[in-house]
Amino acid sequence: MAANVARKGFPLQVWNRHHERAHTLTALGGKVRSTPAECVANARIIVTMLRDEAALLSVLSRPDGVLSGMEKDAVVVDMSTIGRAGALRAAAMVKDAGGRFVDAPVTGSVGLAERGDLIAFAGGRLNDVSRAQPVILTMCKRVVHAGDVGHGQALKMLVGGVGLHQLVAYASMLVLGERAGIARRTIIEALSLGAFASPFYVAKKDKLLAKDYSPEFTLDFTLKDALLNVDLQQEVGLPLPVLREALRAVEQAVEEGLGPEDLFALEKYYRDL
Repeated sequence: MAANVARKGFPLQVWNRHHERAHTLTALGGKVRSTPAECVANARIIVTMLRDEAALLSVLSRPDGVLSGMEKDAVVVDMSTIGRAGALRAAAMVKDAGGRFVDAPVTGSVGLAERGDLIAFAGGRLNDVSRAQPVILTMCKRVVHAGDVGHGQALKMLVGGVGLHQLVAYASMLVLGERAGIARRTIIEALSLGAFASPFYVAKKDKLLAKDYSPEFTLDFTLKDALLNVDLQQEVGLPLPVLREALRAVEQAVEEGLGPEDLFALEKYYRDL
């Protein structure tokens, strides 16, 4: 994502918790900084992309963190998936420090990130989203403005919830079909056709045929996002038992050690039932 920002001509300063990873961007003109505060010095647009809410809040608030080095009126665009409550907490911290906040979680895995074809779901004031949009569009093919701060996260939860249902359906039906004696290639071909075909599964066809579970988006992250969906359900008072049952399968797969593998390793869990 950062590489795409640099390739589109924006001056780039970068900091990563794993310092050596940031140095891969120097060939594109990125300047590696030693602290978050140094990284955001003189920046009008600040982009964060971290594992979870705890990581984001730490990078914002630590003594040498983003908030200590941020210019007044800078726009902080958080592209992590941290849930609506997390976005509201981060936004309050940024506002208190004199900045503006946009939550813009993205959907898409490694290949789409490399090509700049992610989709961002943005929450925040329209003026703030508009200011940040030229930078966001170096990483994403589209920005969907969902509403106020936190609505981008909420929309990401909805999209992820549909994805969770599809994942569990796909993995379980694949194993069911194989147990019924149908060839794996035939099942995958059939699931790639017709009204219920998903472009995501079609793109994964070769990896699925090869049973290649090298991670593009892990089961660990799938579980994290699903739990954030449950948080949203609780927040609005709408328990959804089907999603929670799908979540249970992912939780058990992670407990069995499949968390670091690609999300389609969920089929291993069904094979063992």
